[in-house]
Amino acid sequence: MAELCEYAPDRTARRPRVLLLCSPCMGHLIPFTELARRLVAHHGLAATLLFASATWPPPEQYLALAASVPDGVDLVALPAPPPEALPHFAHVRDRVTHAVRASIPHVRHVARALSTEAGPLAAIVVDMVGAAPARGVAAELGVPFYMFFTSPWMTLSLLMHLPHLDATSSSRVEFRDPIRLPGCVPVHAHDLPPSMRADRGSDMYAGFLAMAREVTGVDGILVNTFRELEPAVGDDGMIVNGVTTTLPVIHPVGPLVWTRPVLGGGKDRGRHECLMRWLDQQPRGSVVYVSFGSGGTLTLQQTAELALGLELAQCRFVWAVKRPHQSSTTGAFFGSRQGDEETAALDFLPEGFIDRTKDVGLVMTSTWAPQTAILDHASVGCFVTHCGWNSILESVIYGVPMVAWPLYAEQNMNAAMLEVQVRVAVRVKFGDDHFVTKEEVAAAIKRVMNGAEAERMTKRVSELRERSVHALSKDGSSTHALAQTANKWKCFANGK
Repeated sequence: MAELCEYAPDRTARRPRVLLLCSPCMGHLIPFTELARRLVAHHGLAATLLFASATWPPPEQYLALAASVPDGVDLVALPAPPPEALPHFAHVRDRVTHAVRASIPHVRHVARALSTEAGPLAAIVVDMVGAAPARGVAAELGVPFYMFFTSPWMTLSLLMHLPHLDATSSSRVEFRDPIRLPGCVPVHAHDLPPSMRADRGSDMYAGFLAMAREVTGVDGILVNTFRELEPAVGDDGMIVNGVTTTLPVIHPVGPLVWTRPVLGGGKDRGRHECLMRWLDQQPRGSVVYVSFGSGGTLTLQQTAELALGLELAQCRFVWAVKRPHQSSTTGAFFGSRQGDEETAALDFLPEGFIDRTKDVGLVMTSTWAPQTAILDHASVGCFVTHCGWNSILESVIYGVPMVAWPLYAEQNMNAAMLEVQVRVAVRVKFGDDHFVTKEEVAAAIKRVMNGAEAERMTKRVSELRERSVHALSKDGSSTHALAQTANKWKCFANGK
């Protein structure tokens, strides 16, 4: 990792190079890093991946990932904007957008240095947040400008149709009817992203609409999905309410997840080994893994209720727990830094919970949980997840059915797709104030772990696991799609 002023292109690497810009979302950085690795390892390209930091120094999760990046991928954390640039209570989306916009002068500097000193620049690739800010850099250099969409095709389809939906409905009330996107489960109003449910006159809605309009203004879009999971991905001539939407070229290239070991300190390595030994001692398919991703948080009351629900379910479990946050479901979105309050005390859990469950459960701090290793273990039979797209893809890759507990962003849509269309998950039922009772926690887990419904979900997710492996195989659809794009970039860089 290096700050911008220390960045020096490798003059010996004359291969065509792709410059990738990732917004300060750990859920985006993980697939971006895997994309960069594949471009280098499989397609003869060089890759520089810029991370538009929102905090400085970057979070511990970034540092651990950076230490594990393979040779050939240059990962650079760009300096974060000054803390006083936005109030501390600013919405997560505003902080993410601001960090990306503030990074553009640095991106321009790196792009120019690469294009003159490190071989031909083949393309600039951004996520959905970076499309508008970085477009000018690509235009100045005259290079292909692509988006890597790290969420599902269904969300991209919704974004592409949002300008038309906005123009044909005068208020958010008119979203009461389900939105029917071709090949996707109907999207009900309560499952829409919060930014789309906001008042039409709000900055939140305006920002979401502006981002949606930028989606179609790129040369092509790579989507972190595969056709066997979302068969309608990239269909041309999508029609909503009689209006045909023209699309950029869509390339499903997933599932791209981080399967390499993430390096940590000696304490984390010891914890990992202890965890694996504990899992080795559990019966096959008997353990429930609980995690709300790198950013998701629950309130103190909901955390306690989840603990009691795990106890009530009388199941073995591994819980990657985070300190509660009383006002936000994204309380850990920007990760943790050295000096942050210690989670390991676990003083927020119900009194006696650790002692009562010590023979069947393992509670760990989520900053170091080796999620892919856990999901890949034969003893794990259920994943209680916030339905972040990375977690969903990881669960599919390792063949683990899910309890869907969405928290923010497009996660309600993801949960609906998993339960209704893909049929590999059970959604929790929310009560008043979006609260999930301990009885509902236990009931949802039992539906996934026991009985005929559980057997059907396990069979279905096992089939998808095989198809995900094939999609990324030598002759797979996703491998072929990425190869087509990489070849196009190399032809451009070589002037052909």
